[in-house]
Amino acid sequence: HRPPPDFFEMDYRRTHSLVQFLTDEGAIPTPEEEETREQVIRELKKIVTDWVKTVACQERVPPRRVTATVLTYGSYTLGAHGPESDIDALCVGPCIANLPYHFFAVLRQILKCRPEVSGLQTVENAKVPLMRFRFSGISVDLTYAQLPVLDAVQAINTSSPQYLRRLDSRSWKSLSGVRVNEQIVQLVPDQEKFQVLLRCIKLWARRRGLHCHLLGFFAGIHLAILAAYVCQRFPNATANGLFTMFFEIFAHWPWHIPVDLHGQQTNCTRSDGCLMPIVMPCSPPELCASNMTEGTFRKIREELMRGFVLTKDLGSHDFEWAWIFEPFPYSTTYEQFLRIALCAPTSEELHDWSGWVKSRFPYLILKLEDNGIECDPNSSQEVDHTVVKPNIVYHWGLIPQSDTLLDTSSLKEDFMKYVINDVYGKVKCTDSELTLSLVGASELPKSMYNDSFYSRHLHQYGVGYQAAADCWSTIG
Repeated sequence: HRPPPDFFEMDYRRTHSLVQFLTDEGAIPTPEEEETREQVIRELKKIVTDWVKTVACQERVPPRRVTATVLTYGSYTLGAHGPESDIDALCVGPCIANLPYHFFAVLRQILKCRPEVSGLQTVENAKVPLMRFRFSGISVDLTYAQLPVLDAVQAINTSSPQYLRRLDSRSWKSLSGVRVNEQIVQLVPDQEKFQVLLRCIKLWARRRGLHCHLLGFFAGIHLAILAAYVCQRFPNATANGLFTMFFEIFAHWPWHIPVDLHGQQTNCTRSDGCLMPIVMPCSPPELCASNMTEGTFRKIREELMRGFVLTKDLGSHDFEWAWIFEPFPYSTTYEQFLRIALCAPTSEELHDWSGWVKSRFPYLILKLEDNGIECDPNSSQEVDHTVVKPNIVYHWGLIPQSDTLLDTSSLKEDFMKYVINDVYGKVKCTDSELTLSLVGASELPKSMYNDSFYSRHLHQYGVGYQAAADCWSTIG
């Protein structure tokens, strides 16, 4: 099809207004925010360097022979992070520093004593064990990989078969983030366009309630690979063109076929439980981990189709980017909600308790679906100010598939068995509480009712909006 006569001018204007929208919405960090992040990473590297010397002394190994370092991956390394994004970091240590004691005990204590560190939380039983904390106000997820050598820094070529073959499974999984990042950077034809597209997709996913891996939606790696795929297919497209094609491609994608940046055939079908197969670009190829359920998969497809419908008319003169990024209207979409309230004696205990319970949320979503009720789990946290103790509250939209009535008492009993199924969970719930209840839309907190900000300011982001001159240089 031949494009409309003014297509290229419209494409140019849409690209301008899209980048300006990202800037105005705070999706792009300021130089000061970037410097803070770089400082955090430098400090973490110093801490890890001192830590490994302590380990060497404990294990009676000459400290000069032992090294460790910190690598980053995820949106920060890909250059698509926002001001509120976590730093995904990997501590790479030597063969004498093990995960249970040297990482989760010794290094944890060192971090705990640092004045810049707050909210330190360990997630030891996950597929990829990690420590989660804030360093100078920035969230950090720190995982660990133990290399089969003393000089970990020298051996840090993460794609070297010589070392990868000798890694334990947990270290292998921890290193996968770094390896995948390296591949994505190599496979994307234009880094700047990729970064802008990924920022757009991430902002869209957050606003539409699709960016929380634990709740069955996208993880950052899913979005990065989807963005890279679009960039590969359309290397000469503008940011507007890439974002438009993202919706066109994936709103109509046959999901029995995996998305693969190498274009290879991968054995993964819906019967394997993989609803949205996305292949990590590493060797050997692996599917991205996913907690997706039938219900969350349905919402993702609906939102992709919504984005396609809103962006498909490339010649539209009254197009507004704010339509795409409008926050999902939970309060008017669902009539009934599952209210999940978590409570603990202190803020620190609540932080620990909520982190543990959230890691168990995939099980709760599946239990609801087993009872004939799909849900739309909203990741937003509220506070019940009528309760004295520190607390957080979640509200999940419910979509009954039949006339089934939900028994919250038996649901809670079943879920709590899973939450405290080991010593770790039992300790955490000693003084903490969890309550489940059903509430109507009229009982939601006011913060869940969308403000009319977007409708009041739509005119700013029309295709005729004159962006700053330097915005175009961001796209390349």
